[in-house]
Amino acid sequence: MPNMKQVFFFLVLIALPGAILCALLYSAGRYLYSLYEDRRELKQLDAIAAESAARRQQRRQEDVKRLENGCQHTFDTGLGFPPGVCPKCGLAKEKPAGDCDHVWRRVEASTPACSCALCGKTYRTEL
Repeated sequence: MPNMKQVFFFLVLIALPGAILCALLYSAGRYLYSLYEDRRELKQLDAIAAESAARRQQRRQEDVKRLENGCQHTFDTGLGFPPGVCPKCGLAKEKPAGDCDHVWRRVEASTPACSCALCGKTYRTEL
């Protein structure tokens, strides 16, 4: 009959490789799961990038359509107009963020200025 020291030694010999094998399987599982998560995130990022590119393209097309008003646009800044605005028709080269698509008109003032005909916002140049 084996004594207690031999039983303990055999249990350690059986448990130690089992624990090492479990740790290796756990590490391999975590690694595979992280690969899966990374791949899923990359697919989501690709979808977001494609959607963003489509929105940018649509916005460019809308900008081109909104500028087709018969004006020979010159987007060099006229005196009193914001940068990138045609002084002839008052439209900006790119649609501004926000609700109002400003249509700038010159305002009689002591300093060069203009205001939006739609929302009333005023722009004054810094001299």
